[in-house]
Amino acid sequence: MTKSIYDDSGENERVSSMEKQKKNHNIPYILQLPSHILGEIFRKIQIKTLLQCRFVCKFWHRLLSDPQFTEQLFSGTTCLLLRGCGSDHLATLKNDSLGPNDVALKLLKDTIVLPKEVNIVSSCNGLLCFYKLDSWNPPYGRLYISNPITGESLALPTPPDENVISFPCGFGFSPMSGAYKLVRFRGTSQWRYEPYREVLVLTVGSGAWRSIGNFWYDLDYMLYGVCVSGFLHWIDWSRALICAFDLEREVFQELPLPPSWDLEGRNNISRLDFSVLQGCLSVTVTVDSQRKMSIWVMKEHGVKESWSLELTIGGVIVPRPCQQFFRNGRISLKFGDGPVLLKFGDGQVLLFNGGKLLAHASGKGLVDVEFDGIYLISAHVHIPSFVSPKHIIGG
Repeated sequence: MTKSIYDDSGENERVSSMEKQKKNHNIPYILQLPSHILGEIFRKIQIKTLLQCRFVCKFWHRLLSDPQFTEQLFSGTTCLLLRGCGSDHLATLKNDSLGPNDVALKLLKDTIVLPKEVNIVSSCNGLLCFYKLDSWNPPYGRLYISNPITGESLALPTPPDENVISFPCGFGFSPMSGAYKLVRFRGTSQWRYEPYREVLVLTVGSGAWRSIGNFWYDLDYMLYGVCVSGFLHWIDWSRALICAFDLEREVFQELPLPPSWDLEGRNNISRLDFSVLQGCLSVTVTVDSQRKMSIWVMKEHGVKESWSLELTIGGVIVPRPCQQFFRNGRISLKFGDGPVLLKFGDGQVLLFNGGKLLAHASGKGLVDVEFDGIYLISAHVHIPSFVSPKHIIGG
């Protein structure tokens, strides 16, 4: 078929291409970059500034609102939620050390705003669960889930007895179902202490707490459970075991304490603390009489033989931070946050102790990590995210 000399489709295509090039010429080059290159640029920007970048254009907003993209974006980012007297900060941690015998940590500060009178329960996947004390009389306050970067918060239903801070609780994520859950325990007697407890579970988004029965563990040693591998963990000191709650099946599992319990002697150990180190459950064993701290990591969750002694730090005294809470009309005390925050690939460990951040390297010992000279009340590891709390209420 002979093409007509009046067929101008080819000319139209050339004109359309020229107009497209002219249009793109007027768009800044950075807005035309592919997502993987943008990701490398975004990694070099402070988080609060990055939050503002969502409003540059529709493409950036869509990209920075994508949970999968932001998860990859922040995968190599280490952040600390630092609470000072009257100020809260999200600090991005840069490890510039050259090896295990060198200490070179830098903190890049972003100021965030959290309500006053807040007890942080847990940080999970960029979301913060906290309890806000509103009154010294019932109902005392409420539980919230918040994204401290975006400033969005979601109020959660109050447990049946309203007295949220009387007994241990925990916030975690089940990878199998993708559900976020809160677990809370309450005593069967209002007037006297009993280890016999009722277990309450709230699946975020369901709107109501569920009772799943009673149990006999004594979890008074620590207030907030630590979430690892889809389990919340507490210590039963009286039975010398770790009580792990499976968030998916909603059943309890007993895990062994690290060998220090037997090596040091139960009566010599002054405190035990949980943390999450490189994705594994870690227990820090402190012996005040020897000014020694041993850091153990369970490399394979639930396997006794996988306990590994990662580090022993000498010459350190860990005070006994406590949480205040109500029980039967009086104030009681309970252990607060553990001293060990992070462990890096080069062997360095970051501690929070006595209102200060300390870094430990094998050749340097303990070194102060300066943060604007602020006396810190608490420090929590926090994975940044732009996910809204409202996006998880479909569970």
